[in-house]
Amino acid sequence: MKKGIIAAVVFVLVGTVVFAGGRQPGSSSAGQAASASNPVTLKWVGFGFEANGTAANLIARYKQANPHVTIDYQELGSLADTDGLARLDTLIAGGQQIDLAYLTTSELMRRAVNGAALPLNDAIRANGDNFEADYGKLGTNAVAYQGNIYGVPRAGNTFKVFYNKTLADQYGITVPDQMTQAEFLEVSKKFKAVPGLKWPACFQALWVQITYGAASVAGWQMVKKEGGRIVPNFDDQRFKDAIKFYHDYAQVEKLAPTVATYAAESLNRRRSLALGETALILDGPFTLVWLQGFQFNDPGAGKLSFELGVSELPVLKEADKRAASYNELAGAFYAPSTSKNVAEAYKFMRFVCNDNFDINGVYMPIYSRSNMEAAVGTFTNFTDSKGVKHTDIYPVSTAIKAVTVPNDSFLGVYPLDPDFLGIIPSLDTLLEEQLPVYLNDEMALDPFIRELTRRAQEVIDNL
Repeated sequence: MKKGIIAAVVFVLVGTVVFAGGRQPGSSSAGQAASASNPVTLKWVGFGFEANGTAANLIARYKQANPHVTIDYQELGSLADTDGLARLDTLIAGGQQIDLAYLTTSELMRRAVNGAALPLNDAIRANGDNFEADYGKLGTNAVAYQGNIYGVPRAGNTFKVFYNKTLADQYGITVPDQMTQAEFLEVSKKFKAVPGLKWPACFQALWVQITYGAASVAGWQMVKKEGGRIVPNFDDQRFKDAIKFYHDYAQVEKLAPTVATYAAESLNRRRSLALGETALILDGPFTLVWLQGFQFNDPGAGKLSFELGVSELPVLKEADKRAASYNELAGAFYAPSTSKNVAEAYKFMRFVCNDNFDINGVYMPIYSRSNMEAAVGTFTNFTDSKGVKHTDIYPVSTAIKAVTVPNDSFLGVYPLDPDFLGIIPSLDTLLEEQLPVYLNDEMALDPFIRELTRRAQEVIDNL
């Protein structure tokens, strides 16, 4: 479902969290103190960073601490979609100087594999940084290829269960912080007995990362190598168990609208939660931002009448609660092959990624020493369309819980083979197209898996 990335408004993700000792906005990262170095001009191209003056404000703040650096920003569009990426690649192919840009992880690493991105290793050493300590296994593995680091992680994505905690408390329903899918099923059945709910849960099963997320946490990967050939891995029992759970949840247990009903009625899971029509939704932390707009910009909506609860995405089995968490890197800054000053560009990348939450838009850092209380301020405070400021919308603890995870990312625990990087997005698209066949009961699981595998192999061979 991720066709492009809104660079100034991205979702979440943190593995290791530090609540104290974070630098104040505008301060420098290690090795970034202003110097009397020779003048440097950096060319930054991007998508969406003009919104709310983000690029201009970041540049001005960096210039104040680093007066020898001039940064020129060029906006290529609001989205890094197919057209936007084509514009970027055309500039690079023409030899135009571009010192840094921000892309989704898959697009960045595709360029690293193809030689269109420059390694940052020398800049990391010169800056005196311990990259893995700064960005964790997730951030490091996601931007590494053949021993080189190609990006500075900015933001990631995770999934949670958001629920009506007030309703749960009223009816004596305990929602654990972590649940297996079997436990999630039992909690959902208890909500089914609560009067007034249209559905115990509402979620978009065709946001395929949610549907197969439990399999990823258990170590499943979408493709594998057999005899030197890349082949689909959809016949893995972990994947089958994960998607069967969501099929049965809606079709057999009747605890959520089916995929067909969801589409036919144009359901909005977040709105259903806000209106008290459903008790549980599976979603990303952007839910907090959406609910801000609903409460303060939607005519007649008003503040939520209940306390919001947050739990982890359900896993397959008990041991998976401690093995890994669903947390992936959404994007990172990198130095294209036409960069003229990688060392200085790397310093600015860190400056943008690690702090400056007051001007940097709604995003959460991967950087391990970020001040998380400052970071979640974008979720707990909101200025509505009339210019009225609203504060303390959610407790800080709730916001932090929505954007952090208890374990290392599954991508840190089970690193992805770089040869798979260019394949996964295409297979995600295939899944979005084909999964309704199974979820809507048009085909049983085993024949569906065989047909999906056949189609996936065609996609892989074409790529």
